[in-house]
Amino acid sequence: MKTYPQDVDGLLVDNTDGVLRLTLDRPERRNAITDDMVLALIDIVDAAGNDEAVRVMHLTGTGEHFCSGFDLSLRGGDEKPNRTGSTQRQMRWHINRLIPAMLEVQTPIVCSVKGWAIGLGMNLALASDFAVVADDARLWAPFTDSGFTPDSGASWLIPRLVGVARAKEALMLAEKIGGSTAAEWGLVYRSVPVEEVDEVAAAVVERLEGAATVAVGLTKALVQRSLTVDLTRHLEDEALAIEVSSRSKDFAEASRARRDKRDTEFKGF
Repeated sequence: MKTYPQDVDGLLVDNTDGVLRLTLDRPERRNAITDDMVLALIDIVDAAGNDEAVRVMHLTGTGEHFCSGFDLSLRGGDEKPNRTGSTQRQMRWHINRLIPAMLEVQTPIVCSVKGWAIGLGMNLALASDFAVVADDARLWAPFTDSGFTPDSGASWLIPRLVGVARAKEALMLAEKIGGSTAAEWGLVYRSVPVEEVDEVAAAVVERLEGAATVAVGLTKALVQRSLTVDLTRHLEDEALAIEVSSRSKDFAEASRARRDKRDTEFKGF
């Protein structure tokens, strides 16, 4: 079992019984994310993908709100002028590594969303595999309202989830999207009353914790890669995934369970 950082200010990490729980913990700032939190999340997600003890990740926020985005109060105030292109250079090693890490890791990610999910916070939810949001939650890409353009993959994620027309509504008009509407659009996995978010998300986590981890991870990879390859290449990827997953111990367990007429007991190998 790998060791994960426990001392990142604003981020709680718990690794127990196959579930890696990540909690954004700055409720006084609506869990706004800092540089240190971004870099820690990148390292943690990458490590979890290579940790055979971790079968699912669960991302949540402390308090009434999931995440109000990146903490912009940490920017500015520096009298030293920046070179042209500094923002683009910073993003390459910063948030532009986090969203791909979440999408590419084979370990499934469940996200619980209450209250506001703004900017980067919204994109963390969208990059998760199963976002369970409160009916009265608010997802918001506020970029154009502030005179700048989307970041952290918003303009890539949203069109692929809900189509171009709704993506333009969310991004160009900076419309606030309610949790129930987000679920109707297909922007998130499911919306439920706020008092049921924890229970429903926990049920999804439990299901993934007991799933055939190799097959689930490869299926996630197939879905993600299908967005950028043609059918011929995708069928080749599917064939390779079948070859690998059919050699897993969980595949053999499924065969034995069918033969013995009992429930499967997947171990994640």
